[in-house]
Amino acid sequence: MPTESESDAQDPPPSPATAEMPQSDASPPRSIASVVVNVVVSVAVLAACLFGYTFLGERKRPQRTKPKKAAVTVVTTEALVPHQGTVEIQANGVVVPLREIKLATEVAGRIIEQSPNLRAGRIVDRDEVLIRLDPVEYEIEVERLRAQAAQEESELIAADVGIENTKQLTVLAEQQLLIAGEERQRIGSLVNRQAASASEVDVARRAELSARAALVELQNRRRELTAAKQLIVDKQALTAAALKRAELDLKRCTVRSPIRGIVVSSTVEEQSFVSTGTDFVTIEGISAVEVRANLTADQMIWIWSSRGAVNDPLQTGGPIPRVPATITSEFGAEEFSWPAVLERIDGAGIEPTTRTYPCLFRVDVPESAQSSTESRRLTRGLFVGVSIAADPDRSLYQVSENAIRPGDRVWLNVDGKLNIVPVTLVSRAGRSVIVELATEPDATKSIETAGVIVSPISDPTEGMPVGTLPQDPTSQSPNAATGASSPATTLTHGHVESVDLRSGSTAKVDG
Repeated sequence: MPTESESDAQDPPPSPATAEMPQSDASPPRSIASVVVNVVVSVAVLAACLFGYTFLGERKRPQRTKPKKAAVTVVTTEALVPHQGTVEIQANGVVVPLREIKLATEVAGRIIEQSPNLRAGRIVDRDEVLIRLDPVEYEIEVERLRAQAAQEESELIAADVGIENTKQLTVLAEQQLLIAGEERQRIGSLVNRQAASASEVDVARRAELSARAALVELQNRRRELTAAKQLIVDKQALTAAALKRAELDLKRCTVRSPIRGIVVSSTVEEQSFVSTGTDFVTIEGISAVEVRANLTADQMIWIWSSRGAVNDPLQTGGPIPRVPATITSEFGAEEFSWPAVLERIDGAGIEPTTRTYPCLFRVDVPESAQSSTESRRLTRGLFVGVSIAADPDRSLYQVSENAIRPGDRVWLNVDGKLNIVPVTLVSRAGRSVIVELATEPDATKSIETAGVIVSPISDPTEGMPVGTLPQDPTSQSPNAATGASSPATTLTHGHVESVDLRSGSTAKVDG
């Protein structure tokens, strides 16, 4: 017997005409309850929509109006304090030797003695014997010249004796000539009286001529001896000069240190031969050193304007005042310091590569630095810090770091007006900054009584009105005691401004 599923499968599918026939007669009719529910739900939805549209409809937008700007901006100011005293200029430098001497041998010879301190890094004292050359050859030369000088001295004595003897003979010859002349005159008178012959006159004349010739010969001899004496004197001078040179060469066999310093380099050893002019040691003086620091033109302005004695008025680049400075260096956890003074500018002016002034600071006592535990000495090539205590003769002021605005400017409250003044940063003093105001000369009086604005301003403009809060010196708030600012109020042009001094914001309450 077939099942229900099989009978359904065996029934033929309905025709299209049969499928399109309405089946309202076959579906059961709706109940009254369902119709009522549908009507109630529809009415409730419509009522809800009407309620929402009526009570929750479009709201009016509030009118946005820009609050009126306060007539006076309340700011916090500090006193513009004139700076008194020196200005610290910081720079870096390197230690260079004040004196560096290269010694060379002035004579040739073999080194027979050498100082044990003639080693690189050791200290040699002034007049300490560094090397000693073999002096035998130079001693022999000195002895020879001394013997030659003694011989010339004997020759000079002999010349003096010869001159004295010739002088005495000349006196006798003059007397002989006088006698011969008188004899000739007597014979001549006898001839006039015909008491003597002419031959006797000739004999008398010959005797007179012989006496005269002997006198002339002695005079010539005396002149020759005088000239020979002068030649001996000249030879003595030449021998004396040669003897001095020989003694100097003998002295130069011993080379001594001209200064107290450190041996930088040594190139000789004992028993080695050195020729004349051979550099054998370089010594660096340690009695004083110099620190070379490059300073910019902005830093040199404060040095040139410092009050102090001038080192060298003829120095290139203008007179340099003797500005004191302090050299500092750190060795581990210890910091050492040395007093110094600006000595001069190294060179003719600005270095073309760095565009800075190479300044030299002299340290007279490089070994006097003291710390809590030990001392140190400034050595060549050490990098150090240089703190220059300049005392410029220009008007400087001291302001807090918060007063410096972008672009190196400060805001001043000058007679209730905002003045934006460019400044030049000079130095720092703790938490303050030392500046120079770029102001006109006629505005100096008002600026000296002005206050420096340290609170922020949203839109600062030149000349805008500003005001400060009145302070009661008898009352101090707890926040003021701890360094924090408390809100304060002031009455300005019909409204009250509540100012938060910490943030600088203002809230206006119409009055």
